[in-house]
Amino acid sequence: MINIICFGDSITEGAEFTINDRWTSLLQIKLDTAKPETFSVHNKGISGNTTAQGFDRINTDVLPLLPGFVFIQFGLNDANVRDFSMEPRVGLAEFEKNLKEFHRIVKAHNSVPIFVLNHTIGEVEDEQGNGESYNDNFAPYNRAIQAIANEVGASLVDIPMQMLARGIKAEDFVSDDQIHLSLAANNDYAEFIYAGLNAIKL
Repeated sequence: MINIICFGDSITEGAEFTINDRWTSLLQIKLDTAKPETFSVHNKGISGNTTAQGFDRINTDVLPLLPGFVFIQFGLNDANVRDFSMEPRVGLAEFEKNLKEFHRIVKAHNSVPIFVLNHTIGEVEDEQGNGESYNDNFAPYNRAIQAIANEVGASLVDIPMQMLARGIKAEDFVSDDQIHLSLAANNDYAEFIYAGLNAIKL
């Protein structure tokens, strides 16, 4: 059995949905249809997690499941600037360092790291603690994911590009908070991740 580890935050965990409606479960169905009894999908997302928190749990949540394919999906929480703060939860430089270390660790365990470029979000209302919008604070983090994937030669699932190619608008993809996935978007997300995996090996 080939392990597929989905390592990330609330977008990966999907706790607001029933287990069967989560994109990770829908991905398992797609893989079972293509190659029965070949792949095992493991949801290792935790709501609210940053890369710093992911770094603290990679040893327990990811390494025991290797070798395998590891989808790395973070950034939405790292970039968040709390109302009481002027600084993001995880600074951009540390975020970049953590992503590179995730890549190094996974590769060192004879496994395949795959970065996930976070989906296009809607316009989040209200200023954050530094006086900027959530969207403006988040944008450099998504750009960093793409730059790091290019720098280290890692595979990348470019979800914004996939959305654009399929004519999927952000307002149809996100929930009322303009960040998290809608119920229907889980099907699209599973398809995007499946396509990314298929481009490597299936």
